[in-house]
Amino acid sequence: MAIDCHGWMFWLSSSLFFACSLILGALCAKHRAQARDLSERLRRSRSALKRTRAQLRARIERQKLTLRASSDVIFYWNANSDLLRWSTNGVRIFNAPPRPSNARRVLQRCVDKRDRERVQHELQRFMAGSEAVWENEFTLKGRGKARVPVRVRGILVRDASGKPRKMVGALRDMSDARAADDAARALARAARVATIGEITAGITHEVNQPLGAILNNAETGLFLLQRKRPSMAMLRAILEDIRKDDLRASQVVRRTRLLLQNREMVRERVNLNKVLGEAVDLLWMQAKRKGIALTLSPGSIPAIDGDSVHLQQVIINLIGNALDATAVDIAGSKRVEVLSQYLDGRVRVSVRDTGCGIAPEHLEEIFESFHSGKAEGLGLGLSIARAIVKAHGGHIFAANNPHGPGATVAFELPVPVDGSTAPLPAETLLRHAAD
Repeated sequence: MAIDCHGWMFWLSSSLFFACSLILGALCAKHRAQARDLSERLRRSRSALKRTRAQLRARIERQKLTLRASSDVIFYWNANSDLLRWSTNGVRIFNAPPRPSNARRVLQRCVDKRDRERVQHELQRFMAGSEAVWENEFTLKGRGKARVPVRVRGILVRDASGKPRKMVGALRDMSDARAADDAARALARAARVATIGEITAGITHEVNQPLGAILNNAETGLFLLQRKRPSMAMLRAILEDIRKDDLRASQVVRRTRLLLQNREMVRERVNLNKVLGEAVDLLWMQAKRKGIALTLSPGSIPAIDGDSVHLQQVIINLIGNALDATAVDIAGSKRVEVLSQYLDGRVRVSVRDTGCGIAPEHLEEIFESFHSGKAEGLGLGLSIARAIVKAHGGHIFAANNPHGPGATVAFELPVPVDGSTAPLPAETLLRHAAD
């Protein structure tokens, strides 16, 4: 019995040992598989991390290259710390290295004193509002006595309550743009001065005519005063004529001075028919000398928003070109007609002549700079005219007349949405060479 008991115990312990070996083997195999899986995951994670780091380094390099290639200065402002950072190309504008700086101190130190108070006020008002984009233009103090005009555009991020958190934006140096604008204004002024030289005869006549009338009226008044009882009604009429002629002469001088001024474009309500009439008055003597009938046919048009001086420069240029084209030796009557009309929310001004016309291949080129059909021309008049019309939101075009000789150059300008002004009277003014 003792032997059987020992044998059974041996068998039981052997069975338990075998079962434990199987369990341990299975557990070891499972852990080895898990370890291999973890090792593979770790390897893939390391590879992904390396790729992410490489992509991040490449992205950072691209951003650095982009910032180096861009002329804009990128800035970042933290509203909580009030620290301002900017890209490395901002050294010239801020006159300081790109390290975190107090935004208020930078504003006080860098913004020109003539713009500082305005910029502070507008920035505070923007922060107190709900808008997300801030745009402004002002001047910064550069190195030495340099002044740098800049345009800023920033995107403001607010929290849920609307409180500013941060702003990211760009500063653009406007020095070249301002220089180009100054050059364009100087070029336009030079063109106006050249125009004044071409219409000197008309200006002289427009001034001499009222001055001669003033002289005649003054002599008549002196003659009446020699009587014992001069007619007060006649003297009053003479003085009113003198006043009217004086105002006429002063208007001619005023218009001429405005054409000679180097001024920026000023938006105001403009009676375009009145501008057309003044231009025709200045050029009708030139048309008379060339034997050309100059006609003005103003239509019923509303007032527009624009600069009367610049628009008059365009009109004088178009009429002057039409007179030159019509003055050549051609058969038939010589006429230049100026028209205005209202078409589908736009005002059109047309200058139609009976001249030599425009070569078809040059119809698209005549408004380009330095393209001229005259031997002595610079090719700037129509280019400047196109720029002025475009600045008014309009467009200019040319075409040969479908019926008859000559060509028509016209431009269209938009009418203000609230432009409910009464239409201007439609009357025709004829200045004929035979007058």
